[in-house]
Amino acid sequence: MIIVAKDGSGSFTSVQEAVDALPAEGGHILVRAGEYREKIVIQKDHVLLQGEDREHTVIAWNGCAKDRYADGTEKGTFLSSTLMTTGRDVTVENLTIRNDAGDGRTVGQAVAVYAAGDRGIWRTCTLDAHQDTLFCGPVRLPNVKEDIGRRTGSAEQAERVEDGPLTRGRQYFENCLIRGDVDFIFGPYRCWFEKCTLFMNERGGWYTAANTGEQQPFGFVFHRCLLTGACEAGAGFLGRPWRKYARTVFLECEMDEHVAPEGFADWDGERVVTGRCGEWRTTGARADQRTRHPAQRRLTDEEAAGITIPRVLGGEDAWLPAGEA
Repeated sequence: MIIVAKDGSGSFTSVQEAVDALPAEGGHILVRAGEYREKIVIQKDHVLLQGEDREHTVIAWNGCAKDRYADGTEKGTFLSSTLMTTGRDVTVENLTIRNDAGDGRTVGQAVAVYAAGDRGIWRTCTLDAHQDTLFCGPVRLPNVKEDIGRRTGSAEQAERVEDGPLTRGRQYFENCLIRGDVDFIFGPYRCWFEKCTLFMNERGGWYTAANTGEQQPFGFVFHRCLLTGACEAGAGFLGRPWRKYARTVFLECEMDEHVAPEGFADWDGERVVTGRCGEWRTTGARADQRTRHPAQRRLTDEEAAGITIPRVLGGEDAWLPAGEA
């Protein structure tokens, strides 16, 4: 195990230095309490990044879409992340990962976590930003090279993640707090969110913007999650389709008054809500689905029973996050 500590009592004072020092086969990094202001890429497989204390072990950076290259052009969304994982079997636990660049109306998109690898596990983490907090999708090429060089790991790669092909990438989130506003959980990967809290900032917006491929049976699945926020009542929509085949479902989730009665919303005239977006057994102030977008699906018990962790995340290798069945 490698220990990172701000006070110099560990092997390193920088998280990225510890990641770079790991052997090729990966390993365990324990990060002591403190704020680590750095941009991190985990490109190796079989890595456990573990914080000492979720509230007081913070990795923070202020990258944003409006950051510029030397020639003055903007870097865009996909180079703004605080923490990027491009390796396989990366587990992150007990940490706060924050992008504190600010409101998207001023700085544009500012990603806290870019989960580009496969079989990623996130437990008891706080992901905190504004617009575009969490992206789950392939490494965007070619513009990653300036910031992360060859550290693309085993992740899928695409020239345009906005309309990329069918993807094999999978991510699992458990007991996480994910905070943001506009489209703050987005991307094409298959992701399962178990007992997570989705917190909409004052600005309001869309909790999700899935980019699921047409032939992909699953996208984002939220199970027994809480949807809440600080925005005005009804200002947080469940999602809008970044791609017209967006697949997002909420199963047994509690939704308070911050959630829009309409549920999902169309993005534009072509990217509209379909039956690939739906709910089952919603509770809380927004339990009444009669007010929802007319195209979104009211899942039957039989349909919901077919949406399980093995079916969503299993894939060709029958992968399951440790402790799940």
